[in-house]
Amino acid sequence: MRSDFVIKLIEAFNNNDDETFKNTVLELSEEERKKGNVQLANKISTSLKSKNLKQAQRAKETTFSPSSGLTMFEPNAIYTPKDKASNNSLIDWHFPDDINEGLLVLSNSIKDQITFIKNEYNNQKELKEMGLPFENRVLLCGPPGCGKTSTAFSLAKSLSLPLAYVRLDSLISSLLGQTGTNIRKIFESVNKKNVVLFLDEFDAIAKKRDDKNELGELKRVVNTLLQNIDLLSDDVFIIAATNHQDLLDSAVWRRFHTVLYLDLPDQDMRLNYLEEQLKKFEVVSNADLNKILNITKGFNFSQLNDIVAKTIKTVIFHEKRSVIETIDFIRTVTNMLLLFNDKTVDSSFLYSLRTNGLTLREISEITGIPKSTISDRIKELNEVER
Repeated sequence: MRSDFVIKLIEAFNNNDDETFKNTVLELSEEERKKGNVQLANKISTSLKSKNLKQAQRAKETTFSPSSGLTMFEPNAIYTPKDKASNNSLIDWHFPDDINEGLLVLSNSIKDQITFIKNEYNNQKELKEMGLPFENRVLLCGPPGCGKTSTAFSLAKSLSLPLAYVRLDSLISSLLGQTGTNIRKIFESVNKKNVVLFLDEFDAIAKKRDDKNELGELKRVVNTLLQNIDLLSDDVFIIAATNHQDLLDSAVWRRFHTVLYLDLPDQDMRLNYLEEQLKKFEVVSNADLNKILNITKGFNFSQLNDIVAKTIKTVIFHEKRSVIETIDFIRTVTNMLLLFNDKTVDSSFLYSLRTNGLTLREISEITGIPKSTISDRIKELNEVER
């Protein structure tokens, strides 16, 4: 590699000259291509993403401010701390214009609470003048796949705030003391800035300190986490998410103004989600969604998304059909259960298929279970319920 290219790249970086940086990289790629190093040339050119350059340019020129008119947050002041041992970034930044909310289905109760939170944050100046606190500390709890991460991103976008995404489970270092140092780095980098600090996998660190199985070092890390939360200014909006709220230390709960429980979707929410997902694709559906709802009780949004995607791929792409039937969805659900339940399905699911109109032969064809076995298992279930 020619030294003049390296020098030009360093000078362009120091001068924040994105255009020169980009052109130099492309020149370098072309030279390697001429040498016959096609694979290296492709790696160099594809690694240069215009989106990243635009985002860097926006970080220098654009300011973000919450709709309440608070002090503006200057993105070029963003500091991304790194882990000393691995040199990996401890924060993944997401800006409002780049956040894709996707399909978010929430219960009316959760929607009302989020509206309440946004209203207070957007009118915090008025609340401060009245001597009242405002909502900016939110803990999201509930099973996996129920929308906690999507809710955090959606809230950041609606407040027009950059989101600092941190997976706490990735902060835990094998080096004694480094985990606490990483936590301090993160909190120092966002303090006194108008940002959303999203702490995902919160239970990885914020565990009960009375757990005899935990090392003393991890208990000290919990103290560090709590202390840093307390030292944060009101400018920072904290959102933490956990799948295991029962593992959290009792002192953690006092640090949050609001706790939102995002539970498994009920029947109406599942119907809404399936209907909206199907609208994304140009496909005709003759499926009886009520039957699908009956056999997906207890499923989360992530699983429902997989059901729709897998069914559409099977019918439209693989089988070249244009219409999706009820049986197509049922086959997908069954295959998912067989995959994740050690090649077996429980009797209640077989019963659900039978009561939703499938014959014993159809159930046998889908599950691979003999008709006589299906019949016996359904009879046993009925006898137990009596």
